[in-house]
Amino acid sequence: MAVAPHISGTISTHSTDQELINAFNLGEARAFSIIVERHRPRLLPVARRYAKNEHDAQDILQEALFKAACNLQGFRNEATLSTWLNRLVMNSGYDHIKHRRRIAHLSLDDAKLNTDSNPALGHDPISQLDRVIMLRQIMGRLPAAQRRAILLIDVAGLTVERAAREMGVRPGTIKSRRARGREALHKQLTREQ
Repeated sequence: MAVAPHISGTISTHSTDQELINAFNLGEARAFSIIVERHRPRLLPVARRYAKNEHDAQDILQEALFKAACNLQGFRNEATLSTWLNRLVMNSGYDHIKHRRRIAHLSLDDAKLNTDSNPALGHDPISQLDRVIMLRQIMGRLPAAQRRAILLIDVAGLTVERAAREMGVRPGTIKSRRARGREALHKQLTREQ
């Protein structure tokens, strides 16, 4: 006879991982919060190995925890929960690195400075005029949300969080809009050159 899993209200921070998994799979959302609290301190350093900054590490960890929540009903106890979560963080880290390599850095101001003179005075705006005009035309073809995300972060210099507040969306939404917009810009610029 199988032992009945914990039901809502009986789980606590002292519950075992398996009890928390069972409770979560029965609809107790708080169980997953306890799992996150318990394992986050060991998972964040793993995420940091794949990130260039703390914000990216948090994104990697968030993505892994989202995958865990979506797939916890399929957890088969072939490994410990901490090992499984660790693997999810590593996979999210690999995906992050792949995505970072795939999206080439695209500067909105590729003008070169004359290093023979004062760099502050060496900028020649006319030399890049054709490129600036082409860039503005391509920017005009982007969806408004992608264009605004690029302008707020890459031109105005706002942080992702501040841009998200300005647009009334979550930071992840801003990041994806910006990434899609930059990718479209890159494709159009390489096609038109």
